[in-house]
Amino acid sequence: MSSNCQVSNSFEPPFGLRSPHVQTILSSVGPRKIAVAKRFKAYAAGQQKFTLNCGTTAYSDEQVHLEGYFNQASAKPAKQMAILVHGWEGSHQSSYMMSMTTRLLENGIDVFRLNLRDHGDTHHLNRGIFNSTMLEEVINGVEDVQKRLPYENYHLAGFSLGGNFCLRLAANAHDRAISLSSVSAFCPAIHAAQSNDVLNQSENWVYGRYFVRKWKRSLRKKIEQWPDYTFGEQLERLKTLDELNDAFIPTYTPYDNVDEYFDAYAISGDTLDKTIAPCYLHFAEDDMIIPVEGVKDLSSSSDVHVYITKRGGHCGFMNNWRGDSWQDQRVLEIIQQSSI
Repeated sequence: MSSNCQVSNSFEPPFGLRSPHVQTILSSVGPRKIAVAKRFKAYAAGQQKFTLNCGTTAYSDEQVHLEGYFNQASAKPAKQMAILVHGWEGSHQSSYMMSMTTRLLENGIDVFRLNLRDHGDTHHLNRGIFNSTMLEEVINGVEDVQKRLPYENYHLAGFSLGGNFCLRLAANAHDRAISLSSVSAFCPAIHAAQSNDVLNQSENWVYGRYFVRKWKRSLRKKIEQWPDYTFGEQLERLKTLDELNDAFIPTYTPYDNVDEYFDAYAISGDTLDKTIAPCYLHFAEDDMIIPVEGVKDLSSSSDVHVYITKRGGHCGFMNNWRGDSWQDQRVLEIIQQSSI
């Protein structure tokens, strides 16, 4: 095990919340979703929507725009801002995003919630279809955020695929006008091939079906905004993640096959050896979507810190039945320690 990897006992839920499925599902639905929205209501009226200028990218010469929402803790200018990035088919309105936002705002830290392309009902902003290798536009977007909203310290935090984007940004932003004091990732996608395999297992069919449904809904919205896309009938025939990947990756990404595409945004080898800020990666052994295999050897860099808890499911980490989140407390601790 690398010296920068720790098996952590800092998260231990009560007996009834120890199932990874309970952690994963109840963190985003039902009573917790209602409670999170209620707590955030005090800040919702004051949030500001930003359309970010993300320039052109290697994918095309289109002018890319991303969207995000900015919240201030109070009228008094804060010294710190956290930029949060949701997971695949999530958005600025996901419960885990609003829960962490509320916790940070309550502690005097301003927050910007960034929507990835084609997330959060932004399908109209860019013609090109989202794929997970579109890192350049996210780097451009974060650069634009920092240009327009100046702070003494910036912190980046992401969930699942959003965690993957945050880590790759930290590893690839050396020549950019981006400053980061910390990067936190919760259940970050390390290699999509592994996640794709486990989602195709019979015991995880409910999660596989969930992502199929969400992905197809997103693609239908894309057609509504850009009617010249003609894959509507084909989309209805595709029933699994494998079928969707095989159909869309060779056609709508620069990659010839699924394996090349998955490799293109994997966190592996020396990816994290040179980051612009300390990175804190958090995994749960019982995560049914992001396997922990290999995460202990991600990097030997002193700036990369890997924590593995026994429980937590996939981005669950609920401390109690009230829905209080360990990951909210954890990122607050990291921000406070990084700013001393």
